[in-house]
Amino acid sequence: MEILPRTSASTVYLVLKKQLCSYTRNLQSLLLSPLLKVIMGNNKNVYVADLTEKLVTSPEQALAWIRKGEKNRHYGKTKMNQRSSRSHTIFRMILESRDRGDPASGENSDGAIIVSHLTLVDLAGADRASQTGAEGTRFKEGCNINRSLFTLGQVIKKLSDETQKGFTNYRDSKLTRILQNSLGGNAKTVIICTITPVTVEETLSTLPIC
Repeated sequence: MEILPRTSASTVYLVLKKQLCSYTRNLQSLLLSPLLKVIMGNNKNVYVADLTEKLVTSPEQALAWIRKGEKNRHYGKTKMNQRSSRSHTIFRMILESRDRGDPASGENSDGAIIVSHLTLVDLAGADRASQTGAEGTRFKEGCNINRSLFTLGQVIKKLSDETQKGFTNYRDSKLTRILQNSLGGNAKTVIICTITPVTVEETLSTLPIC
């Protein structure tokens, strides 16, 4: 394990970043091209196998990798948008830290590592073929975008409604499987929705998950 040169007086940090997109129900690294698979580990944590991981040592370096990944994102032209997002993008930063201890006072660290995940997700907007004029590949993209957004909405609704108990199905979409640890458990989730009075129907369908 490589430790960052940036440390505080009492804590050592390691910062790693990953970036991928969900395109037509396939997962792709935005830093490399091969298709990826979602796997559940022995500890029941869901992860993406063979996903490129980069060590970052400054905010500027993290932003540079985000910009590089953004260049590989899927965009397309529709009747409603000259540059329409055709994939969901997921940026994950992993922060590991451990106490250094204080040799001068005789205090030694127990070596325990605290791991935190920051996941930023940019979702593609829902597509209506009657409005976008989507055909062929664009139509297929829109169908997969809508399906994953619907599944995500159902999962969020289930988790946020205290009256709904029992099993939460994350498996219907690769997007929700990847975000399982970011939506459930002790995760703190914030959702920012884009709404407009110009498209009332889409706005009304968006508000329930906000």
